[in-house]
Amino acid sequence: MADGTFGQEKVEGWMRQLVTVFNRGFWDGYYLGQKLGEWSTSYGSAATKRKIYLGKVTNYYAKPGVAEIKLETGDLSTGDELLITGPSTGIVELTVKELRDALEKDSAKVMKGELCAVKTDGIVRRSDKVFKWVDASSLKNE
Repeated sequence: MADGTFGQEKVEGWMRQLVTVFNRGFWDGYYLGQKLGEWSTSYGSAATKRKIYLGKVTNYYAKPGVAEIKLETGDLSTGDELLITGPSTGIVELTVKELRDALEKDSAKVMKGELCAVKTDGIVRRSDKVFKWVDASSLKNE
């Protein structure tokens, strides 16, 4: 605030991010003394994004900033959004721009059971969990 960077534009950006993960929608009634039932307008989760477990990080190469991932479920394609989480890592969000298979060849898609390599924006660690970050609406159509 003191440096003049806080403003309505930042607040609106933060609100757009919060809406993607709040399971009942974002509601300011907590601070205004409203009752719980007043804000629960939908059954289940109202989050607009969901995470789908894919596998674990098996190795991290620091110099090139590349994570080796073992896909335990599902598939991974170029353009997919990922969340990599771990107790020391926290959360690393990324979009897969380049995907390499176990033979270190460029690949558009890697399937369950295969190893792949993905460039990361932050440091990740062995055994960190890897999730695909997808729109909730795409899951309802399946």
